[in-house]
Amino acid sequence: MAKKKFNPEDVIGKPYARGLLPYGGGVTRGKISFAVSEEEHLDGLKRLKSIMP
Repeated sequence: MAKKKFNPEDVIGKPYARGLLPYGGGVTRGKISFAVSEEEHLDGLKRLKSIMP
């Protein structure tokens, strides 16, 4: 069975529960205020690796 791709728009505004933000995000007053997509996460890692010795 294929794994469903994470879509940040699907979780914004929902109450936070462990595992809803696999790539990071933010929670305000118990609700998810923003979420990071897999592409944004990988881009951030790539930029970090480029500046690390």
